[in-house]
Amino acid sequence: MPSRPPAAELRRFVRRLPWALLGALVLWLLVRPAYDRFLCGATRALARAVESPPAALVVRDGDHVLLGRSDLPPDAAKLRFSLTQVHFNLVPFLALTLALPGALAGGRWRRLVVALAVFAAAHVLALYFQLRGHYAFSLGTWSLANSSSLERNLVGAARLFFDIVVTFGLPFGAWAVAFREGVARLAGLSASG
Repeated sequence: MPSRPPAAELRRFVRRLPWALLGALVLWLLVRPAYDRFLCGATRALARAVESPPAALVVRDGDHVLLGRSDLPPDAAKLRFSLTQVHFNLVPFLALTLALPGALAGGRWRRLVVALAVFAAAHVLALYFQLRGHYAFSLGTWSLANSSSLERNLVGAARLFFDIVVTFGLPFGAWAVAFREGVARLAGLSASG
């Protein structure tokens, strides 16, 4: 069976994209409560595994998370941070994947599983660096006494990396890498898959 010309493949992708976006959004909304719980639990476990004493406070608050320390007074500052901001980038990734003709055929669904694992790790790290940033910048004298200037600079850089590069680049990068043959066909770089 001859392969489709790149222009026909691209037209098919563009026609499928709005429906794929709608499907990705619905899927994200359905999975979100469980994913929020996972994300908060995994971030708390990571933080407590690497800090001494283990006092990370990572508490889900609706579609937000409260970040702080359990060893500080109850009135100590806590950061309320949107979980949507952390993991909404799954929606464009899923939309691009669902719109790509044949993306999950022939065992390529395993690539989706690997990509989703990369997203989960990136989301946990993004939330972790929000927590570390809260420790380093928002707790007044406690922050100054417990975070060096170098640590504050590194944490600030990591937060920017996850807030900008990961949030906006990961959906497209993961899609292009995980489904490189299909993406190359869309770009007219390959006629085979």
